[in-house]
Amino acid sequence: GGAALALVGAVGVLWHAQPDDAPIKQLAAWQRLASPGDLSAAHSRLEGDCGACHTTVIGASRTKCIACHATEERLLIWPELTFHASVRDCRACHPEHLGASAPPTRMDHVALATMGLGLLTSGESEAGRSVAQHLSSWIAESPVGSDEPGASRLAPAEAVLQCATCHAESDAHRGMFGSDCGACHGTSGWVIPESRHPSNASTDCAQCHRAPPCHSTPHFKKVCATVAGQPNAAVRDCHSCHQVTAWNEIRAVGWYQSH
Repeated sequence: GGAALALVGAVGVLWHAQPDDAPIKQLAAWQRLASPGDLSAAHSRLEGDCGACHTTVIGASRTKCIACHATEERLLIWPELTFHASVRDCRACHPEHLGASAPPTRMDHVALATMGLGLLTSGESEAGRSVAQHLSSWIAESPVGSDEPGASRLAPAEAVLQCATCHAESDAHRGMFGSDCGACHGTSGWVIPESRHPSNASTDCAQCHRAPPCHSTPHFKKVCATVAGQPNAAVRDCHSCHQVTAWNEIRAVGWYQSH
């Protein structure tokens, strides 16, 4: 209460301290006092135009975001971005007023899960509401994390998400390990610190790696196997041509980019 009165009083002082013939300066003074920080580089053109994103009393609203971004077809066409069609709170993942150098996107998987459960809870499907209530209860009762071997790397709220819905296109395993990404990966990054690749002498590459599409065409024999100096190699004999440092690191050849 006291802080709010102090703010109002300070605004009043600034307002009356300005000449009556300088309304633009008065507005700038108010905005400088109320703004929590500079906008990101992507929105810098809107600096000073609070009404472009904010509505009086309500604050930043989804409808304002849609007014500018509705023409960005990729948000609804790209499989990993289609969830934007039902998002109700853009600010959960797109914070602003953090300065020009801050990225305008902050992936918050917990916020995404919360929004999804909210859509189910408010939907017309009784089955959907039941599932949402069950999952919400499970999240509330589950521990936030576990250091036990084999335990999921995901927080309970993150665990209700289907990773493959957004990450199927970037699945380096090409579906060989299923869709339970949380069994190995966390949401802070794909890298698994304790993971150690088998030695360069390993011959079991096909257990984890699926050959690229070009290996199922004449291109494999005519180009790939020929360049590697292994004309009789089979597609499953990954170790005959490749090294564990990188797929394009070819034995006796070095780095080779064929596409």
